[in-house]
Amino acid sequence: MAIFGITPRFIWFGVPMTGFFIGKFLDDQETLRMTSFRDKSALFGGRVKEGDPPTWP
Repeated sequence: MAIFGITPRFIWFGVPMTGFFIGKFLDDQETLRMTSFRDKSALFGGRVKEGDPPTWP
């Protein structure tokens, strides 16, 4: 039985996929936020010359 087009098949597929995409979005936002701290750690960063690629993507 479908209520507003929502069937059990949709729930078994849609709910886990929605969770996956929300988690991926949050992970991408965290990675984007952390890119501002690349090579600035006194412990891991060291000295990076201008024009050199960052030590991690």
